[in-house]
Amino acid sequence: MTPLHSVLERPVLERPEPITTLPPPSPAAGCRILVADDQREIIESVRMLLSGHGMTVIGALTPAEALSAAKAHSVDAALVDLNYEKGRTSGEQGLELVVALRRQSATLPVIVMTAWSSIDLALEAMRRGARDFIEKPWEEPRLVGLLRSQAELGRALRRVSELENEVRDLRVGSTPGTERSDSLGAMRLLEVEGLLVRRAMERHQGNVSRAARTLGLSRSALYRRLDRHKI
Repeated sequence: MTPLHSVLERPVLERPEPITTLPPPSPAAGCRILVADDQREIIESVRMLLSGHGMTVIGALTPAEALSAAKAHSVDAALVDLNYEKGRTSGEQGLELVVALRRQSATLPVIVMTAWSSIDLALEAMRRGARDFIEKPWEEPRLVGLLRSQAELGRALRRVSELENEVRDLRVGSTPGTERSDSLGAMRLLEVEGLLVRRAMERHQGNVSRAARTLGLSRSALYRRLDRHKI
C-alpha cells in the first residue's frame, strides 16, 4: 500500500480560493514557521504578523542559515525567497533551497515568495517541490491563511511519518506474540488519516473537490477514505 505521507505530500498546483478575511484561530497556533529572506525587515514583518496568530517565526538570511535552522528546529512549514544576493534575479538560489529543504525533510511544506513578474519562476519552484507561492507585496489574510493551512499539514505529515516508522520498527523487530503491537500501530495511522480527512472536509465545508485538492487525492480516493472513516 502506498504510504499515506507520500500521497498527501504531492504539490497542489491549483490556486486556493481567495481569502477575504483573516481566518479564525486554529490548531496551527504554536506552529513554527521558517522564513528565509536576505532582507531582515521582511522576516520581521512576517514575524510580527504571525505572532498575532500564535505562530513562531525562525528567521534565516541565507540558504545555508535556512538549512541549518530547519535541521536544528522542528519547523512545520517554510516560507522562502527566491533570491539572496543583490542584483541576482534568476531565482536559482531559492530553487536550490527548495530542493535541499525537501531532501532534508520530505514532509516539510515549502512556500516561495515572488513578485508577479516571476510567476513562471514560482511555478518552476513548485515543480521542484514547493507546495505554493505568495506574491510580494502580499495580502496579509492570504499569507496567514496559507501558512496556517500548510503548517497544519506539515505537522500532520510529520506525525504520519513518525507513526509509519514506529509501525515499520514493530514489524522488523516482531516476534511471535507481538502482533497486537503491530495492529495498534496500524490503528494509530488510520486515526491520523481520519483526522486529516475530517479537517479538510470541515475547512472546505463538505466540498469534496476542494478537500481532495488540499489532501493531494483524487475524488474517488477521498470518497473511499470518507467511507472508511464514516465521515
